[in-house]
Amino acid sequence: MTAPERPATPRPAAYLHHYIYDHTVVTRYHNALCSFSARLAQPVPDFYLDTGCPSTGARPRFEELVRGVMDGTHRLLLIPGPWVFSSDDARARKAIRLLTAAGCRRILRLPAVAVPQPGEPVRPSARGERS
Repeated sequence: MTAPERPATPRPAAYLHHYIYDHTVVTRYHNALCSFSARLAQPVPDFYLDTGCPSTGARPRFEELVRGVMDGTHRLLLIPGPWVFSSDDARARKAIRLLTAAGCRRILRLPAVAVPQPGEPVRPSARGERS
């Protein structure tokens, strides 16, 4: 059996986690992360969304992201902030260490000026989403 082919240039990934699914919030962050990726001269990231589950429970898309980092599919991860991993700072740092040990070379958070604000218009977008 042969190993699956890795892309020549690893695609960026983006991770979002919200305990309660709110389409408007997810869309705002999705758009902000896509714009951030474009400013970095990167393609649209592959999105991994864990919604409707607590950060202390099973997070299947986070696990899928870790596997993608381990197999070389992703080396760059874009996040709105470390809170996507956990509201507990120690757990968030543990998730970052896990991703780094798995092979993630860069974990970049949205600059403060790019963080979506309530009341901003929302453009629909579903590109690259895994939910």
